[in-house]
Amino acid sequence: MSMALRILLFVASVLTCTYIARKLKKSQIQVMDTVFWIGLAVLFIMLSVFPEIASFLAALIGFQAPVNFIFLLMIFLLLIRCFLLSIRVSQLEDRLKNLVEELAIREKGKAGQQ
Repeated sequence: MSMALRILLFVASVLTCTYIARKLKKSQIQVMDTVFWIGLAVLFIMLSVFPEIASFLAALIGFQAPVNFIFLLMIFLLLIRCFLLSIRVSQLEDRLKNLVEELAIREKGKAGQQ
């Protein structure tokens, strides 16, 4: 990895951490989301400072190039994140449906009493 790319990755990761921390401070993002994104940014910082980590892990697993390992790792992490978000959306849709049904029952009960 070239020095320019390592510096760019480091700066982008630090800016990402700062941005996420601001969003958390303003209560615009949940803590669990913050943990994921800051963890990902810290991983990028570690890879930019110590690119040998990616080379070692790629060789250990059997990848021909460290960049392939990094791409696979990022795709895997983002797919897990997407799956967890899908679960959260499904749960929220169920809660919304239940709330709407409960509200409709209460309004119908009030209308029947009048």
